[in-house]
Amino acid sequence: MFKFNKKQEKDKTKLRGQIIELLSNRIIIVGVLLMVLFCLLIYRLFVLQIIQGDEHLANFNYKIKKTIEISGARGNIYDCNGKTLAYNQLAYTVTLENTDETSRIARERTNANGENGQKVTENDVKNEVIYKLIKVLETNGDTINYSLPMTVNSKGKLKFTVSGSSLARFKKDIYGITNIDNLSGDEKKKAEKYLNSTPEEVYEYLRSGKNGPQGTGNMFGIADSYSTEDTLKIMSVRYDVFMNRYSQTTPITVATNISDKSIAAISEHDDEYPGVSIKADSLRKYNDAKYFSSVLGYTGVVSESELKELNGNGGKYEANDVVGKTGIEKTMESTLQGKKGQKDVLVDNLGKVIKTVKTTKASAGNNVYLTIDADLQKYAYNILERRLAGILLAHLTTADTAGSEKRVPIKDVYYALIDNNIINISKLSRKKAKTNEKDVYQIYRKKQETVLSTLRKDLQSGTTIRKNLSEEKQDYVSYIYKMLENDGILVASSIDENDQVYLDWKDEKITFRKFLRHAINNEWINISSFNIKSDYYDADEIYDELINYIVDALKSEEDFDKILYEYMIKNGNLSGKKVCLLLYDQGVLDKKKDKDYNSLYTGKMSAYNFMYKKIKNIEITPAQLALDPCSGSVVITDPDTGEVKAMVSYPSYNNNRLANGIDSSYYASLNTDLSSPMLNRATQSRTAPGSTFKPISSTAVLEEGVANASTYVKCTGIFDKISPAAKCWIYPNAHGSLNVSGAIAVSCNFFFYQMGYNLGTVNGTYNSQRGLTKLKKYASMYGFNRKSGVEITEYEPHISDEDAIRSAIGQGTHSYTPSQISRYVTSLVNHKNLIDLSLIEKTTDSSGSVITSYKKRTEEKLDIKSSTFDLIKKGMIGVVNGKDSSIKYLYEKQGMKVAGKTGTAQENKKRPNHALFISYAPYDNPDITMTVVVPNGYTSANAAEIARDIYKYYFGKASKAEKKATTALLPTGSDGSND
Repeated sequence: MFKFNKKQEKDKTKLRGQIIELLSNRIIIVGVLLMVLFCLLIYRLFVLQIIQGDEHLANFNYKIKKTIEISGARGNIYDCNGKTLAYNQLAYTVTLENTDETSRIARERTNANGENGQKVTENDVKNEVIYKLIKVLETNGDTINYSLPMTVNSKGKLKFTVSGSSLARFKKDIYGITNIDNLSGDEKKKAEKYLNSTPEEVYEYLRSGKNGPQGTGNMFGIADSYSTEDTLKIMSVRYDVFMNRYSQTTPITVATNISDKSIAAISEHDDEYPGVSIKADSLRKYNDAKYFSSVLGYTGVVSESELKELNGNGGKYEANDVVGKTGIEKTMESTLQGKKGQKDVLVDNLGKVIKTVKTTKASAGNNVYLTIDADLQKYAYNILERRLAGILLAHLTTADTAGSEKRVPIKDVYYALIDNNIINISKLSRKKAKTNEKDVYQIYRKKQETVLSTLRKDLQSGTTIRKNLSEEKQDYVSYIYKMLENDGILVASSIDENDQVYLDWKDEKITFRKFLRHAINNEWINISSFNIKSDYYDADEIYDELINYIVDALKSEEDFDKILYEYMIKNGNLSGKKVCLLLYDQGVLDKKKDKDYNSLYTGKMSAYNFMYKKIKNIEITPAQLALDPCSGSVVITDPDTGEVKAMVSYPSYNNNRLANGIDSSYYASLNTDLSSPMLNRATQSRTAPGSTFKPISSTAVLEEGVANASTYVKCTGIFDKISPAAKCWIYPNAHGSLNVSGAIAVSCNFFFYQMGYNLGTVNGTYNSQRGLTKLKKYASMYGFNRKSGVEITEYEPHISDEDAIRSAIGQGTHSYTPSQISRYVTSLVNHKNLIDLSLIEKTTDSSGSVITSYKKRTEEKLDIKSSTFDLIKKGMIGVVNGKDSSIKYLYEKQGMKVAGKTGTAQENKKRPNHALFISYAPYDNPDITMTVVVPNGYTSANAAEIARDIYKYYFGKASKAEKKATTALLPTGSDGSND
């Protein structure tokens, strides 16, 4: 056994004592304890931050104060009798905002995939959430608010749905271009390149960032596994978020007025939709939409440019606010817009509200009362539609051509159903297509194959010059030329317009083949899209690829397909019966409810008689056919106040489908509708006034002393003091000797040619400009030098600046809207003041107290002698009631004393004349004035008959049967004058 010596034992005892002393020292004990605790703390922090960091970050629950804005209800819009035209309805809206949740989910999924697994990006998560949301909404019959101005046709070709400045603005927004004029050198070239981007290039840029500006990365990073249609929908939502990027705390609206099923589906799985919320909201609703949409307009989410304008005028708007986009909704925005409230809340890291801290209530906007009489407006609209259908039927023919009378061939009617997309030709090739649809599609395929084969041969070796081609082939060639320009293949900016071959092409003296080969040799053709494998190629190879490009491109051109269908119908390949049956196949008409189906199908009823009946019953409307005439307007005013009692524009649209988030498919259909339903014919359609201008010419000659009541002019039928000579409408007959009143009554062109000549003549010398200056003076007195005053968008008027002689009969370059013509008539009848028209009667607060009354109109004293008005009115009563009146048969025995002036105006020799009628009644003490304009309405008698029907209703002369009738009204009696 080992033993210690005394010295070792002593040292051992000493060491033990030191240890005991050390351990008994409290400071040392505390120090050691702190060191142990510190080590434990370091270890715990390591576990929390390094090992479990992501998990705790995801589960961390914090509270943050957030302010939620509460929108104030928009004010209502009423007619003059208090009938509600626009109001609000409670509904539920889906919103989306950026959230950190998407990045957390992306990290989690990436970690779960392991080091060598696929990386999941935040874009991937966002796109999946949006895609899932879209599918849930669509499954339950709801749709997203699609705002991206791009679409894809049935053949997979992308295209923009806007053009001009709207398209340029869109491209500037997505590419981040501010002011191109401030750029220089390469930057300007790049910007111009982006502004000239094709739909395909924009699509790829937004999808993946391809060929975009530096710093844009992958943009929306949408995987190519999504279909083009779904990609566009995802892109639309991402685009809205992108445009809202400077207001990250403000959510964007994805869908409005969603169903209970969608609410339940989203709410029950809210953890699958980070950033998505459902909120109660008020939707804008419109009663009897089609009758008032052209006046009321509609609401929508504020655009960036609108936001700047509104806030620049003292507003306090934010992105995603709903504002008036057009019409009264826009004009009276500041009045109708409610005052916002707000709610201060505490939210967790998921954005869920934990507690409401404070609430400030919102207040409703003010109400607007219009001068419009809703019942009168609706009746006038229906009469206008029925009369347009009647005019169309009166000119319908089984002949293949229109002829000198500009009749409407029935084959044009069949084709119109396709041309205006009433029949959707893209549905003919679907799997669920009906038997008749499949038959029609096979006829089309055979036609397409034949035409493309013929075109290829003509392009390869054709020798027929352009002007000698058939009408059909000329249409094909014209389409191809335009297509190549639009696709950037034929570079218009590179073409030398003085080049002889180009000039020969424009003059139709050479073949299309020769022109295209010349274009290649002169580098007018962009070959970057061609599939040329070799780096060395000659003109023949390029031309072969150009032919291939043309033939392949035509296969995806829906508009080219329409040309094929046009000639299938014209040439008898496609029967009218098959076209009419397509109306049932595609649900335009209901075969189960319509007894005419069996008659058409079995051949008991011809296609002509079938279509005639459908137009007569307004089952197929003039607007759907978009043939002449398919549009018109009626403006009715109070001559004492300038209040507009009715402002009708036909055709119209359903503004309920544009408010609260645009129905993209409906909006696209409106933009391609050949009848242009979104154009307010009363304020945004200008025509020459024709003979309705003659009272102004009469004012000029009477006030200038060129003529008086005793001045007579002998009409010989042709005015030969100028070359070429100007004919009176009655030529080869003549009116004989007339004074001012008589000339107005029979609308003698010769008389007013002479007056225009006299206005421009001094000391025996005629000067057209002198005459124009005097006509302009009096046209301005009647307000034709400015807009009418109505509180909605209106085009500028244009007083004629060419040919005083023809300008005196309302031709020349006169161009006015019906609203401007109506203001002139209102002032003519008032005969004291030039009164601005108005659509607004008053505004009230939500309790009904009047805020502003709009009874006072802008007035200017008319410095015109009462004797002048007397002579003009004498002529106008003669127009309607005189012994030589061409429309007397319309008004006699109606118990109404109406005065007026007919007018026709020719703007295109290939189309019918415009029909106009201005009037007022009763003659002795006028209560209303009426202006009716029917573009391409053939004769002024048609416009006068529309006015007659409305007067009967207004003065209580229409029978119950007439009020209830809904079928077409054909023109009656005489064919009218050609004034």
